[in-house]
Amino acid sequence: MDNSKLMLGIYDNPDKVYSVTQKLMDSGYDVHDVYSPFAIHGLDRVMKVKRTRLSIAAFVFAMIGIASGVSLQSYASYFDWQMNIGGKPSLHIPTYIPITFELGILFTAFGMVGCFFIVNRMFWGRNTDIMDIRVTDDRFVIAVNLHGHKTDAKALENLMISGGALEIRERVKDI
Repeated sequence: MDNSKLMLGIYDNPDKVYSVTQKLMDSGYDVHDVYSPFAIHGLDRVMKVKRTRLSIAAFVFAMIGIASGVSLQSYASYFDWQMNIGGKPSLHIPTYIPITFELGILFTAFGMVGCFFIVNRMFWGRNTDIMDIRVTDDRFVIAVNLHGHKTDAKALENLMISGGALEIRERVKDI
């Protein structure tokens, strides 16, 4: 199956993009992605994008930070350098709360930044793949996968033109 070609429809109105994407999905076309300069409300549900698991990743990073904060403080205050200050216990958990909280936030922040770069494939030395430079300013692009003879390119082009496309072109997808 050859799906290395994309049909790009360029639009100037987010409402047109929403309705055309809905028609394309209802017609059974394989919508690769929709590129826009801002978020279009409800488009993720139309494209059937799965819910993100970033909240689970954030929870895991926070728990790693909390565990490392408690272990570091417990080791330092009870096992390594035990001190008797005013008769207070050496292993007093309420005094650990500020550092534990801060390390939980720190680990979550750095972990989420790392996840962002990994998920979006933003590595050093990798150039971005911009479908159309005008997407960063005021245009919207709908990219549809063309699967060789299975996709009727003429019908797809007519559907995009009837939806208000300013320009339509084919592009080879960078794999």
